[in-house]
Amino acid sequence: MFKRGKKSEFNQDNRRLYMANMSHEIRTPMNAIMGIANMLLSQVKDSEEREHLSDMQTATRNLLMTINSILDYESMLDGNISINNAPFEINELIDEVTSIARINIGDKNVHFLVDADPGLPAIMKGDATRIKQVLVHLLSNADKFTKEGNITLSVFGKADDETCKLTFVVSDTGKGMSEDIISRIFLPYEQENNTASRDEGGLGIGLTIGKALVERMDGRIIVDSKEGEGTSFSFTLSLPILCADEACKINSPEDKYVALYIPNKDEEAVVSHLLDKLGVGHVSLGNIGEIFVEDGKKKFTHLFLEHSKFIQIKDVSELRDLGITFVDFIDSTKEVVYDHNTLYVKKPVWYKGIADVFNGEGITGELSKTETKETISIAGARALIVDDNDINLKVSQGLLKPYGLATDTAGSGTEAIRLINKTKYDIIFMDHMMPGMDGVETTKAIRGYDDAYHRSVPIIALSANTIEGVEALFKSAGMNDFLPKPVEIGLLEACLKKWLPPEKVTVTTIEYTNDSTQTDNKFGGFKYIDVTTGLTYTNGNADMYNSLIKDFSASIRDKKDSIDQLAEIEDVGRFTIEVHSLKSTSKMLGALSLSEKALELERLGHKRDIQAIHEKLPSLNEEIDKIIMDLRSFSVQEEAPIVKRKPLDREAVRQSMRSLFYAADDFDYDGAKDIISAISIYNFDDRLEAVFEKMQDRIEDIDYEGTRQAAVEMLAML
Repeated sequence: MFKRGKKSEFNQDNRRLYMANMSHEIRTPMNAIMGIANMLLSQVKDSEEREHLSDMQTATRNLLMTINSILDYESMLDGNISINNAPFEINELIDEVTSIARINIGDKNVHFLVDADPGLPAIMKGDATRIKQVLVHLLSNADKFTKEGNITLSVFGKADDETCKLTFVVSDTGKGMSEDIISRIFLPYEQENNTASRDEGGLGIGLTIGKALVERMDGRIIVDSKEGEGTSFSFTLSLPILCADEACKINSPEDKYVALYIPNKDEEAVVSHLLDKLGVGHVSLGNIGEIFVEDGKKKFTHLFLEHSKFIQIKDVSELRDLGITFVDFIDSTKEVVYDHNTLYVKKPVWYKGIADVFNGEGITGELSKTETKETISIAGARALIVDDNDINLKVSQGLLKPYGLATDTAGSGTEAIRLINKTKYDIIFMDHMMPGMDGVETTKAIRGYDDAYHRSVPIIALSANTIEGVEALFKSAGMNDFLPKPVEIGLLEACLKKWLPPEKVTVTTIEYTNDSTQTDNKFGGFKYIDVTTGLTYTNGNADMYNSLIKDFSASIRDKKDSIDQLAEIEDVGRFTIEVHSLKSTSKMLGALSLSEKALELERLGHKRDIQAIHEKLPSLNEEIDKIIMDLRSFSVQEEAPIVKRKPLDREAVRQSMRSLFYAADDFDYDGAKDIISAISIYNFDDRLEAVFEKMQDRIEDIDYEGTRQAAVEMLAML
């Protein structure tokens, strides 16, 4: 008996040792595979090859998760699952879980929603690592079996003076499960069948481990599911409260009033619920025009909207005139051209992002991140750009040049018709307001020819006039589509893909860096010109923006004289066209105040209010003089400025080191590089500087274990 017990103990010890060694032996080559895949992704441009590399990364991460799960399962069998209760912040826990889930879900046709109660206690005591582990398993399972619809993480609680009963719910609109599957769901290595679930990867042991962890924390996990409708997992933990302050509060909620313009009703319901919890009044809009309707309540302070809606209405001056703060909900997996006058909340939207907006801590249009995006290249196609403004022609040509689209230009409707009769174009970009024959009249003339080419060539309206009804005017004239000026790159690319012959358009995946701050630093000396806005309208192209500044500088005095002369002779028609043109070009430059004053005069021109024009014109001229003074000091800095390091923010660096530890543990090369780069702004002492340099070297060598150790070392010093 004694010998049998000794032998069993010996075998158990051997098994543990074997599992530890196996984990190390497998993780080491996985380390190399992940590193090589990351390096190749930064170099390879071919979309099919990039897809294979992404598949390699996903498979490797899944294998690593399986290895970790096996080790946890072994510990569970031995009864050795450890629970380490310690203080944790609920905000930090939710943030880390949502970040991981957002990356895993990626750009699938699935909405990831987070409905968390901002009134939860700020700090509780429990094993945050184990709670996160359970939630990641549940969210991963939901991701596997949900191809479209929603995955929702809900967090709420019921607290007394000392304890909070904290409930987590992960629900999805996936395929659901039968009663038979539910009865076996928590058994190890159990799949709903041996063939159908292979695409999803099966249920494995993640749920088994999750159930064991919840029970080890004195909770119980509950599953509710119906075939064809989805599944919900929930568990509740009783946790001691260490700080009863609300997890999230906003300043003066009674002063806020929000308009919601969110097409996804489930997301709108979550945001509406969060605003209710934060004590902020709000109204859902069926269409954007409802924002102008007086409803007897206080005026709107914020407009919350989906990015697809934002790019449609962001340049509608009537909306900007209301003084409302635009808040754009963006998908971090997709390209966004950031607008300087807008605040951003990254999806999934939860109370922290919304509170940051209200408390003045929201994300502005000055983000920098290296990402991959889809773009297009065009071969064998030719476009005609019609505009009476030379600067607009140059900007339009500059925007189309990177795609490989050959372009011709016409300065008037008459010239456009002459060129169209001589050359067969694949697409025509037509300005609206031009002297003589305007864009609508020119389009009608083109469509009047009795042949297939003139009747079918795609004509795209380009106009800074975005008032209601203008699109209907363009369509009735025979135009196919409409792009508001200044042109937004995402809309331009969508237009090219839609209207050019498919055989002439190739979609590719490239790597890009969206860094407005670095480019801004190249332009100095401006007081009245907003460089960030200007660069937005040139798609971040500094050379194009440089050229735009020079062209504007060379023409602005003549433009001012022309406007003055037309006002003096009271030629209201041509005056209105000139100030309309100035409104557009000055906005592209970033001279926003000048653009607004030109817009005001354009409106007076449409009303033919001669007296008001004479009253307002001096104000426009004063603004032009300011811009001319700004342009005199224009210089492009040839060398990058010396960047002074900021004082050390210990808490920010601590948080970064925790994130770096997890990034290295997940073999996330790009994530680790980004984190290390982000803390380089701080002024470290000699000891911390040495560790910082060490972690830079380790990640460059793709040494994830060394990077983790450096993160722990720096944490210990802070």
